[in-house]
Amino acid sequence: MHLIAHRGFDGQHSANTVAAVNGAAPQADMIELDVQRCGSGELVVAHDSLIDIDVDGTTEVADLDATALAKLDAHGGEGIQTLDAVLGAVPEDTGVNLELKEEGIVEQALESARSTPHYVIVSSFDAEAVRAVNAGDDDGVDLAYVLGLTPTDDLEVAVTTDCEYVHPNAWLCLLTGVVGDAHDAGLGVNAWTVDSRAGAWALAHREVDGLIASSPHVTGWVD
Repeated sequence: MHLIAHRGFDGQHSANTVAAVNGAAPQADMIELDVQRCGSGELVVAHDSLIDIDVDGTTEVADLDATALAKLDAHGGEGIQTLDAVLGAVPEDTGVNLELKEEGIVEQALESARSTPHYVIVSSFDAEAVRAVNAGDDDGVDLAYVLGLTPTDDLEVAVTTDCEYVHPNAWLCLLTGVVGDAHDAGLGVNAWTVDSRAGAWALAHREVDGLIASSPHVTGWVD
């Protein structure tokens, strides 16, 4: 199984930052990063559209420019950083999973994916974002549809958009037949978010292809 560092192993590091990448890369096959657009147009690495710090009444990533976001003490002393800055910290032999948090950034995210030497998976919960990536028929970038705790017929989105992967919630993998159904459809399965060795062991026996994990230590029981 591949080990994918969820936000740069957010159980150990400040999520979605250069520091997280530096800490996670030696132990991960791939780094998963959340991507959205800030007020000055750049793509930044952040999970939530809201920030925890009120800056003169502004609380949304989309309302602040990249310079202001970088100056925030938002991640244990680190600000919200641009995608280019975070990608620049990823070693070339480590893959990257860009999870798009909004549909409108597909083209810009693909431009970043094409310009980086890394193997890249672009993923999203947003079916329209996944379809937009597919419409570009992008060579060298694989596509994944992210599933929450929803019925397995969501796999049809992944199948009809030529995804290489589906990324189901770990509980969906354990409580339903989604792993077998995905494999039957020719899809790889990367389960999220794995935060225990027992969970990793159970998912390994379900034959998932990758663990999107909060810490590298979850692999301690995987044989």
